[in-house]
Amino acid sequence: MTKKIPSQSSSLDDWLFYLESVHPANIAMGLERVANVANNIGLLNTPSKIILIAGTNGKGTTARCLESLLLAQGFSVGTYASPHLIRYNERVRVNGEELADQFHIDAFHQLEQGRKDTALTYFEYGTLGALAIFKSCNVDYVLLEVGLGGRFDATNIVNPFASVITTIDLDHKEYLGDTRELVAYDKAGIFRENTPAIIGDLNIPHTMTDYGKEINANMTLSGSDFIFKENAESFNWQYKEHNLEIDKPAIPCQNAATALTTLSVLNLLPSESIIRSCLANLVVEGRFQQLSVEPLVFTDVAHNPESARYLANKLSSYKDKGFKIHALAAMLADKDKAGVFKEVSHLVDEWSLASLSGPRGDTASNLQNALHELSHHNTINSYDSVAQALNVILPEQQSDTMLIIFGSFFTVAGAINYFKK
Repeated sequence: MTKKIPSQSSSLDDWLFYLESVHPANIAMGLERVANVANNIGLLNTPSKIILIAGTNGKGTTARCLESLLLAQGFSVGTYASPHLIRYNERVRVNGEELADQFHIDAFHQLEQGRKDTALTYFEYGTLGALAIFKSCNVDYVLLEVGLGGRFDATNIVNPFASVITTIDLDHKEYLGDTRELVAYDKAGIFRENTPAIIGDLNIPHTMTDYGKEINANMTLSGSDFIFKENAESFNWQYKEHNLEIDKPAIPCQNAATALTTLSVLNLLPSESIIRSCLANLVVEGRFQQLSVEPLVFTDVAHNPESARYLANKLSSYKDKGFKIHALAAMLADKDKAGVFKEVSHLVDEWSLASLSGPRGDTASNLQNALHELSHHNTINSYDSVAQALNVILPEQQSDTMLIIFGSFFTVAGAINYFKK
């Protein structure tokens, strides 16, 4: 594989190919290398106020909610998220918009000059590249989504204005540990002394609050400092003097409540009319996203038990309306397939399973084994790919059936690409 260093006139694809090839590990824990490179090129010396957002699920939707509420008040906002669905450019937004390839190329070129002989992973390049772009755009606020855990994630080199934890569940056990207490301790690594730390999880492990107290973080906790209650069509959010009843948005109410609390803690909460308008218009790709009306098709990135519980909630509302549920699932090999299927299988009338290509993709037969342990569906259809499955399923789909395609960001990307064609 070529190690030829691309230039500022190279394509973004050339750069991404290079970034994938220069570090032997996909994930490398530890902050020293990344911090050194960031300091070499002055990325940490920035006037932007940075909000770090960690969590097993809900980072992307919480960031999107914060972004919308800040933009509506006239602030400039840079948002960094991962992974992307279709194009790398989705990972970095400035004022809600993706950027032209050249922004990323210039940032990677700057990093290549400044890293000297320090090896960086693909994610570390992406994180530093985003920080370089936000610095050049001189944004007021940066919303930085943590990639993995918190303590040793590349994003944790920054000095945050506030730290936000959305949810805590088991994922990436080989790096973060196999209990919620271990995962929570790792995520709490993004807290700083005397700095706001907003925790949206509904059952906060003591390891997180113990660490917060130990370093004297200014914690605001879900369930005690702020609460939200879901109703059929709305949710109620209460924090200090605020008590709002708001129509349910297209994202989990828990994440909307966490975003609202974060802005309130930072004295950045907009007017009630702006809040209502922003939440009503929120759209997040790949989060229970409707791809087609006839036939009725949705897609969702749910890939761990907690996100599958949220998906089950959505599916049950269609079940209540009389729809049959046909599920098409494709997942990565390192995910808790049985745990995910357990959350939704009682709602599903027909299963289709597809293999995912790529080094981490799992096979339809492995998914079938995981599913068989839970239920004895008479028919489980298996396919070599999401596209092959859709070629068969869609022409046959009845008007009383809702198809849900889920299991991974790769699965959702495959579904979106299919419908675009």
